[in-house]
Order: sequence, then C-alpha cells, then structure tokens
Amino acid sequence: MNNQSLPLVSVITPSFNQGRFIKETIESVRNQDYPNVEHIIVDGGSTDATVSILQLYSHMGDRFRFVSEKDRGQSHAINKGLTMARGEIIGWLNSDDTYQPGAIRKAVQALQTRPDCGMAHGKCYVINEHSQVQTALHVTPADYNNLYHGCVICQPAAFIRKNVFQEMDGVDETLHFCMDYDLWIRIAKNHTIAYVNDFLANARVYSTTKTATQWNTVGISEVLMTVEKHYGSVSPTWLRHAPHYRKKAVQSPPVNVGQTNIPSSFGHPDKITSMNRYGDLWAPPLFRISVQTDPGITTLLVKGRTQSIHGGQPIHFPCNALVNGSAVGTYMASSPFFVWDIPLNTSIPENQVDILASKFMKDPSGQNRMICYIVDEVMPLTTEEAAYFKRSQGFFKR
Repeated sequence: MNNQSLPLVSVITPSFNQGRFIKETIESVRNQDYPNVEHIIVDGGSTDATVSILQLYSHMGDRFRFVSEKDRGQSHAINKGLTMARGEIIGWLNSDDTYQPGAIRKAVQALQTRPDCGMAHGKCYVINEHSQVQTALHVTPADYNNLYHGCVICQPAAFIRKNVFQEMDGVDETLHFCMDYDLWIRIAKNHTIAYVNDFLANARVYSTTKTATQWNTVGISEVLMTVEKHYGSVSPTWLRHAPHYRKKAVQSPPVNVGQTNIPSSFGHPDKITSMNRYGDLWAPPLFRISVQTDPGITTLLVKGRTQSIHGGQPIHFPCNALVNGSAVGTYMASSPFFVWDIPLNTSIPENQVDILASKFMKDPSGQNRMICYIVDEVMPLTTEEAAYFKRSQGFFKR
C-alpha cells in the first residue's frame, strides 16, 4: 500500500509563546510511523522563540505549514487550522503536548475499521514540564450518555474525521477552557466514537497551565455550564468537583422563569455571608446583602417578582442599587418576574450591596414590617456564568 492510498491526516497545533515545548511537539509528529501527515501550526503571534523554531522546519514543504499572527485565542486558532487542513482526518495537538509513537497509525486503523465512527480516541499519559510521565488520565470508551458524567476523552489522543469536524462548525470560540469537551458532546449526539485501547498521547501539566491555574475560577464554571447546556442538568460526578454548587441541581431541570430558563446548578450561595430578606422571601425597603468576593465572583444576580397584596394589577417601580456605598444603577422591580445583574468590586474581599426600593407597603398580615417585593434567588456569579446568562434570550431585565 503506497502512501497516497492512505488518508491524509492533518495535525493542527494552536500555539502561543510555547517556545520551550514546541520543538518536542513537532518532533513527536515528525517521528510518527504513519507516512501521510501534514502538520499545521497556528501561532497567535508569539513573542518568544516560537517563530524562530518554526522556521527551522520550513524545508519540509507541504508536510509542515505555519502562520504566526494575532488571533482570538486557542479556539479561534483551531478553527483557522481546520480551514487550512487538507486531510480527511484531523488531529488536535496543543503546543506543549506530544504524541506517543504509532499514535496516528493506530487512530487511522481504528477509523478505517469503523467507517461508522465520526472520531476515535485513545488513552493518554500526564507528563510534567520535563516530559516525565506522572500518571495516566482516566479515559474510557465514550458515548453521549457517559460524557454527561465526565470528559472521558483526552483531547491530544483524539482524531476526528474532517467532515464531522466541519459538520460541527469547528469548536465553540466563546469557550476558553472546555471547548474540546463541548465538541465531543456535540459529536456524540450524532456519531459513534471509536475507542483505541492504547496510549496515543501525552498531556503536559505543569504549574502555569490553564488546568493548574484556572480550574477553580474559570474551568469548573465553564464545564458545568456546558453540561447544563447540552443535558439540562449537572451530573453528581461533576458536582463532586464543585462542592460549592448547590446539590439540588443534581438531575434537576432548569428553573423556568417567564420565557427564560435559569440553570438551577449555577451560583455560589456559600459566598453570601448575610442577608436581611425575610423568611417568607419578602424584601424590606432597604434590602442588604453581604457577599464574599474574589477575582472569580464578579456579579450578584437577584431574581424576584412584585406582588400586589390586595389582588390588584401588578406593580412596577424602580430600585436604586449601591455597592459599598456607591451607586451602580437603577433596576426595575416588576411582574411576572425580574432579574437584576449587580456588578461587584472584586478588589476587596467582601461587598455590601444595598437595594433601596422607591415603593413599599405595610404587611397586611399583621406583622410589624414594611415589604416591597419577593426575592426568589440571590446568586453570586462568576464572569463566565454571568456571560452565559446574558446570552440566554436577553436574560437580564433591569
């Protein structure tokens, strides 16, 4: 069988300032025993030694191509590489990861044996910055059902048919942490995934990787949003990785508010240190909430509704919000529901949010208190959670 009868495999490598690892990544592709491979490096305009290293391989002609220009991040780079790729099969190898010997040959054989499969994946080692194997990632045969419980596919050990990748419109460029997991779920909805029971790649984990530095602040939030988006709930397995998320979200559908679905698993109620909402959910004229903040918690979401205690027409009135004594905006309390997004100051460890209602009434039940509106939810959110909500049907109603 000559080389031209074998399907061309295009390996796409997104890159940015990975000069310390990029040569090892390239060599792991060059040293494959599969002959029909092209390697495409999509560099985001690196300022370290990356470009000079890439230029060393220019003599390889069509087997090695690269671009170096500013882009919109890793997801955008992958999609750029997909438009450049000429192969029938796509490998996605990050600029600090490497292939195991024979990886491409084994993946191609799996896809040739299983023409019904849209992609194939195998096992993966975890290596450190010195390329020493530390452990093996948990990888199992993948389908739509078990992807609900976890990302059982290791990205550098995955190979996708190009037509399937294109059918998915590439990776979602709004995601910055789990764009690969989102892609696997979308593929699994409509295609069978082949499993190679062998080690195909090495995923490098070290102190400055996204996995090491952003999992708690960015990663887990984006993962849970992705799972909820595709499945409508978050699995117990994922929630064990995020104990600060509410356990009632397990296997529960999103909460429906008007025409908008609010995923019930989002928010960090443990960040609320005090709140003067009454036990029956009514808010006083000065509604005060104290919230612990950090670089991850940036928004306070307040979800509620007005209610006429005399059975008349729904009432609407403005409320002024102050954060740490400074005005941040005017919000409308209305029916059938309202949702407010109040920005927090992340530079200090705790924020005091005061919401002053322009209209209030005496409680007709005989309790000696003044009431304004009902507050169903108070949810501190990360930037990613807030962005997800804002994309959902014009979610916030000021």
